[in-house]
Amino acid sequence: MGYFVKNRRLQSGSTAVVLPVGSASNRPDAPTFGMIRYNTDSASVEYYDGSVWAALSAAGAISYTVDNFNADGSTTVFTMSEVESTETQIIVFIGSIYQDPATAYTVDGGLDITFTSAPPNGTVINVIHSAT
Repeated sequence: MGYFVKNRRLQSGSTAVVLPVGSASNRPDAPTFGMIRYNTDSASVEYYDGSVWAALSAAGAISYTVDNFNADGSTTVFTMSEVESTETQIIVFIGSIYQDPATAYTVDGGLDITFTSAPPNGTVINVIHSAT
């Protein structure tokens, strides 16, 4: 027999909460916002955000990739290492100056990033991709 958890304080110490466990195919048929469970396929805790199931990240365990390019003063298109579908999925710096995704560049839904004007010769371009 379980306990009703609403407004109940869980004891500190060597205790734990057991989450529902199952594969992605065993997810609830009619999930509701805020549901949480352990997915055995991805080996991660996931939650339902109202439209999709998403994995929870461990605190401090943020994964990211950085692409570094050297500008030559004329090239506007660079090939990234990861596919990005929108400009807001990356953070871009040219010579340590943050670039506004609304005006400085576009992505093509693939690997290419296109700047509205060529970055200055000799500057370093950093494109930061975060894990989703």
